[in-house]
Parts: sequence; C-alpha cells; structure tokens
Amino acid sequence: MKKVLLVLALLIVGAGVFFYMNFEAGLRRGIEIAASNALGTQVTVSGVGLSPLSGSGSISGLTIANPEGFEAPTLMELGSLDVAINLKSLVSDVIEIEHIIVNDVQVTYETTVVNDNIRTLLNNLPNANAAPVVEASPDAQPGKQVIIRDLQLLNPQINLHTRIASAPVPLPNIELRDIGEQSNGVTVAEAARQILTALNRSLATAGVPDMDVLVDSAKQQLEEGARKVGDAVEDLSDGVRSLFNRQ
Repeated sequence: MKKVLLVLALLIVGAGVFFYMNFEAGLRRGIEIAASNALGTQVTVSGVGLSPLSGSGSISGLTIANPEGFEAPTLMELGSLDVAINLKSLVSDVIEIEHIIVNDVQVTYETTVVNDNIRTLLNNLPNANAAPVVEASPDAQPGKQVIIRDLQLLNPQINLHTRIASAPVPLPNIELRDIGEQSNGVTVAEAARQILTALNRSLATAGVPDMDVLVDSAKQQLEEGARKVGDAVEDLSDGVRSLFNRQ
C-alpha cells in the first residue's frame, strides 16, 4: 500500500511539474503572439515565470523588433518585467494588472528622411477611435482588454542610431497610472500606444540632441580624421623624399 501511495505521489508531482513547465512555455508563446499582433512587429520573450496562486510573475528578455524600413534590428529591449495580475479578472473580458515594473529599458531611436521608428510604430497601431472592423467569421470573439493600474519604466536609455554614429542618452524614469481605468479597459494596442506616446514625450523633453546635429558632428569628426591622416601621409612622403635626396 505504501508503494502504491508513493507511486501516486510521484505521479502527481511529475504531472504538476510537467503542467507548470508547459504552462510557462505556452504563456511565453502566447505573449509573443499577442504582442506581435498588437504592435505589428515581431516581439520575442526569453523567459516567463508566473505563480498561478498569487498572480505575480516576471518576464525576461522581451524584445520588440524595429518596424520595416529601419536598419537597427530592435526598437526596444526590456531587461526584466515584474508583473502582478488580479487572477479573478482572467476569466472576465477585462484583465486587471495591478502593476508592471520594467527594469533596464533600452530604446533604439532611428530616423529616416521623413520619419522615425517610434512614430512609425505608433502610426502602425490601430486607432482607438476608429470603427471596429466587422469579422467575417460568426464565431469571432472580441479581444481581451486590460487595465494597468501602475506602470513604471525604470532606468530607460535611448540609443540614437544613425549610419555613422550611435549615442546613448539616459532618460528619467517614466510612470503611468490607471491606463484604461476610465473606459473600463483598453486594447493591448491602445495601452501600447499610451506607453509609446509617453516615451516619445520623454524623448522630446529630455534634451536629446537633434539627429541632424549628431550626423553633422559625426561628419565633422570623420572629415577631421581624414584631414589628419592626409597630413600624416604628406609628412611621411616629405620624409621619404628628404631621405632619398640626401643619398
């Protein structure tokens, strides 16, 4: 009888471990698919940890790819996210997220002749005021909405990217409260829009140098370097000629 109970206990523990591992793998993949669809660009996640009992969890290595038309591979890299979710809300149409605390936020800011990557991503997001598109399938279900009571982006840094220069610029911490509270929920895309808008506003007010200024400065440095190399080559040529003239 003891052996039977031991076997049952091992089976239960093994089943629990199997469920937990597959639960986290499925959750990670679900985050990647949902975020990629919401943002219109590829989102990848390295790892996910979530306690089904407390609703607290963590996400590591979340990366948002740059929109098409930009050279840098990523627009944003998030070191780690601490998340707390109201578990009861998971079965409702509106998921209540108590807090999201993001550490080590790395943003690549890149411009083209007419636009930049942050505004391009914002323009690609669905308009919250637009009329909803009618789905052809009668079984289509409305997507989940979210309320984020506290969002903090800690230690954000903007990396200004050009073809010939890259300059890191630290930004102040960003905190947003009660996203979607007044409307009883917003789509993930709309929440992302509000976060990116706050980030763009922080970029504009943080004294970040204009990209054209950086490019001009880099060009001047390259021209100065080329001039010094030219002077050095000329001095070397003069020295060689002088050496042969002595012989």
